[in-house]
Amino acid sequence: MEARKLLYATDLKEKSLSFNLLKGILPVRELDFDEIAFLQTTPYDSWIKGLSDLSIKSKIILDDQLLPHGILKAAKNEEASLIVVNFDREEGKTSRNSVIRQLIKKSSLPILFTNNTNKEIKPDGKGIFACVVFATDWSYKSEKALAFLLGFKKILGEMEIVNVIKGKLTIKEMRELKNRLAETRKICLDNKIDAESHIYAGKTSEEILTAAKDYKAAMIVVGGESEKKGLNRLFKKSSSWEVACEAELPVLVVP
Repeated sequence: MEARKLLYATDLKEKSLSFNLLKGILPVRELDFDEIAFLQTTPYDSWIKGLSDLSIKSKIILDDQLLPHGILKAAKNEEASLIVVNFDREEGKTSRNSVIRQLIKKSSLPILFTNNTNKEIKPDGKGIFACVVFATDWSYKSEKALAFLLGFKKILGEMEIVNVIKGKLTIKEMRELKNRLAETRKICLDNKIDAESHIYAGKTSEEILTAAKDYKAAMIVVGGESEKKGLNRLFKKSSSWEVACEAELPVLVVP
């Protein structure tokens, strides 16, 4: 996985800035990442010096609206490999959620929705990658998300593999489900990722958020919306969007 350049889109005002979240993302430097292009609604540059001190190149691009097409156009122009979106959760929730939905539908790049997280980053050097909840239903999108995560294995800490079921399963279905979880966990272990697997039951988005709280996750990873239903009808098309909108921690959506 090459993550040489990030596009960081934010509508935060300077008084709301926190270098803490940015520090949580910076472990990607170990993956040859070396540049951030900031797409901002205001021309502040207070975190540019901090990045310069870390030998990270950066630039500022102004956009007064931060609409989906503008964010995706900037990502293409900058040849970014990952988009980071940090919206103010206190302003324009309906509009913000609509932008998130359109980005998930239209982006061909992974998007990290940071949700204005200002929590203290763990001091182990892995930042938001220290503990990841990976939600899967083994659909094509989920498998793509896993492949993307494996590209980050060098900086990943713990991974909690979560599958959410709806309704009652037969003994055969439960056995098959546990086998699939074991296979996914083995893939992670073979890649030197400390992984455990878990089964939750209920509404998919709510249970993913519950799992993130249960395991004190620093980030959630989900596949993007899929045209096809998952293996056992476990994922709704809107689950990735709901998680990205409601989570109080960063959510990485892989298309």
